[in-house]
Order: sequence, then structure tokens, then C-alpha cells
Amino acid sequence: MCLPHLRCALLRVDCQILPIFALLLLSAGLLAAQATLAAGPLLLHQVRTIYVAPSADDFVPLIKARLEEWGAIGITSKPEEADAILTCHTETTIVPAKVVVRRTIAEVTLVDRRSQRPIWRTGKSETFDTNRLADDIVEQLKKDFRKSASQY
Repeated sequence: MCLPHLRCALLRVDCQILPIFALLLLSAGLLAAQATLAAGPLLLHQVRTIYVAPSADDFVPLIKARLEEWGAIGITSKPEEADAILTCHTETTIVPAKVVVRRTIAEVTLVDRRSQRPIWRTGKSETFDTNRLADDIVEQLKKDFRKSASQY
């Protein structure tokens, strides 16, 4: 085969392979985009750092201190560095009785920072002792963290 015929043959092969190669690249890109969009919130055991959202009450520092003691999940001071954001809402009521009873109800939620979807949530209440309430909440988080890790 002479050189001009060889060049024409190579161009025909290139013209046939080029669309196939372009389709492969396009489909790979679409699959990657679909995987990114389909990714829901992190699983609880995948969370490595959290940002504890500030609150006006004294309960959040109790939770934060216990999380720091636990050490399985790092605490960051910047939300953009966190995998998840922990928020805590408390409500304290005084229940009239023979003895005045102070009851605190806490709702704690851990939200995936990127997807803004909840990863974990718990609600607990305790009379008088907010330290015990904080202990109960963090113990529940530890238990659910271990359960999440054992399922995968």
C-alpha cells in the first residue's frame, strides 16, 4: 500500500473510532455526575468532623464537651470544614407539683453539610439534671454510630 492510501485508511479508522471514544467519555461523565447527584447524606459512621452550631442556652456546651471526650468524631470551629452540623434545641418547662419539677426536653439533629439532609436525630428529656441528659444523648449517638459501622 502506498503512503497516500495508508493515510486515507488511517483517517477512516480515526473517523470511526472518534465518535465511539467521544460517546465513551460522555457516558463516563454522565455516570460520574449521576453518582454525585444520587449520593444522599453521609451515613453516621462516615462522619469524621462536626460543627456544633451555637445556641443561646447552656446545654450545647455540655454536648460539645462530651463529644470532645469521646474523640471518635472531631469537632471543628468552622462549619465549612465539617462533614456534618449538629444542632440542639432545648425546651425547659417548670411543672407545678408538690415539689417544683424542672424538665428539659432536647432535640438533637446531625445534618450532612453538603446535602443538608439529616443523618441522625434523637429527642430525650430529663427532670432536673441536664448533665445526665447530655450523657444520655451522647451515649445514644455512640450506640447508633457503632450500629451504623457494623452494618457496613
